[in-house]
Amino acid sequence: MWRPSISRYSENWAPGVTAFKAEGRKYGLNVTVDDKVQANAANYTQQILDLKGHADVVFIWLNALEATEFIKQAHAQGYNPTFMVFPFNLTSQTLGNEALSPVMEGVAMYPAYSKGDYGGPFATYADDMKEFEAQYAKYDPNADLSGGGGDLLFLNWTAMKALTKQLLDCGPDCTRNKMVDVLSGYKKVPTSSGCLIDFTRGDPYHLGGHMLNILETYTSPSGKVNWRNANTCVEHLPGIS
Repeated sequence: MWRPSISRYSENWAPGVTAFKAEGRKYGLNVTVDDKVQANAANYTQQILDLKGHADVVFIWLNALEATEFIKQAHAQGYNPTFMVFPFNLTSQTLGNEALSPVMEGVAMYPAYSKGDYGGPFATYADDMKEFEAQYAKYDPNADLSGGGGDLLFLNWTAMKALTKQLLDCGPDCTRNKMVDVLSGYKKVPTSSGCLIDFTRGDPYHLGGHMLNILETYTSPSGKVNWRNANTCVEHLPGIS
C-alpha cells in the first residue's frame, strides 16, 4: 500500500520518521511522497500539490499547530484525504467539523480525553477521568478541561499517577537503588487509563512502553470535536491499513 507523509526538517524529528518508515515497510507500507517543511512554515501549497493524487491517507509529522494549519490549507485546496496526526484536542477542536470529513486518525502512547464523556471507549477508565476532574475542581478550578488543552493535562496527570504508584511500590525508605530494583522487575498496568508497563522485556529502547492507542475524531456530547480511542493498548498490528 502507498502512503505519503509530511514531516519537518529537523534532526530531532528525523529518527522517528525514519524508524516509522522502516517498520512500515515490513507490512507493505511504502511512502511515495516524503516532503519536508521548515518549522512553522506559513504556506504548504507546494507540499499539498505534491500529495494530491498519490494516496487517500497522509501522515503528518508536525506539531499540533502546524498540522492544523496544513489541514486547513489542504481542505481549502479541495484535498480531503484521511489525515494521520499526533492526536490532540487542540487540532480537532480548532478544525471542528473539518476534522470529521473524513474522520482523522491518530497514534499515541497516551489515552484520549473528552471531558464528561464516560461511555463507549472511555468507560474502561472513567474512574481515572472522574478522579482527574475532581482533583482539578478542587486544586485548579479555573482550568478549562473541556478546552483544547484538557487532554494535555490528563495525559500528564495519568503519567504522574503511574509514577506515584511506582514510588509507592518502592516504599517510604525508597532510595535510587531500590527504585532501580522496582523498575527492573516492573510489569504492571498502574492505572485504568494506562497500558502495560513492562521493564522485563530486556529492550532498552522502549523503556517499558511498547503499546500504542489508536485514536479517531468524533463529536463529543458537548458538541466539540475531540478524540476517542478506536483501539487501545495495541502492541502489534498484523498489517497497516
